[in-house]
Amino acid sequence: MKKFAFFVLILVIAGLAYYFLRKEAQPAGGSPDKQYLDPGTGISFAYPENLTAGTTDGAAMLRHDIPYKNSGPCDMMGDEIKYDRLTDFEMKIRIVDKGLTETVQTLSPYIPQENFVDGKLVASPGFIDPCAIGAFSGFAIYEGAEGCGQTTYYFPIAGNRTLVITNASIQALSGAISPEKVAEVLAVPGVISREANQKIFESIVRSLKIN
Repeated sequence: MKKFAFFVLILVIAGLAYYFLRKEAQPAGGSPDKQYLDPGTGISFAYPENLTAGTTDGAAMLRHDIPYKNSGPCDMMGDEIKYDRLTDFEMKIRIVDKGLTETVQTLSPYIPQENFVDGKLVASPGFIDPCAIGAFSGFAIYEGAEGCGQTTYYFPIAGNRTLVITNASIQALSGAISPEKVAEVLAVPGVISREANQKIFESIVRSLKIN
């Protein structure tokens, strides 16, 4: 009897060890990684399986949503049109066949000319910030207000091209609305929090390769 109990105890310990080791190996999204490869652009990366990934107009798109009635990504307090699902993660990756300065001027034409010196983009703290993630180094530009909008990352790459990555700001989780609403959204099973969103985003960028 003692041998049997000891055997059961060993099995339980082994099971717990396997569970925690597996959990530790998982990415920030809490799910094993899947692999994305777009032969057209040469972009490849790993991403959590709880996201959906695909290619739209030459860009890689990653999304996740949850069942939560809302008035849209930029007006959680509105009451006109109601949507049944809320997008809590949205990321876009593409390559532009232009240098960094020209790409920024094309995609973000509202940036004042004073932010370009001798044909180069210069930092402006809180607006245009130097940014480095993994093997990529460039600039991050926040475009939005009150927790709504997106951060666009511009990374120069070989061949006088620019890697452009956007990460949407989720107003419902930004803290720009009432704490009660934020808590309500965070209570939805499977929701990606603001902190987890950034971790997932950075892990995808770090795994990104351009073939």
